[in-house]
Amino acid sequence: MTQATAVLGDEFDDELRAKLMNVLRQLGAIQGTSGERFVVGSQDFEKLEVLVGGRSLQVEAETYVGLSIRGPDDLVEQVRRLVSQ
Repeated sequence: MTQATAVLGDEFDDELRAKLMNVLRQLGAIQGTSGERFVVGSQDFEKLEVLVGGRSLQVEAETYVGLSIRGPDDLVEQVRRLVSQ
């Protein structure tokens, strides 16, 4: 299965983050690893792995990049579509 990445929006958009977490809960996501946060100079980076139906989805927030998800292309598209509704 191919992997895809989708930038959902600004990394500092709290409403977008809440909507993404809601969608992941609706899909039955469980936390795969504990979240990580790094600050290097002006760059802030957060990473969280969740499992949806046994498949890994990476959620990342990075300064100047945005809030993104990465994983199996069909799962990324499904989450992206649900978040944008």
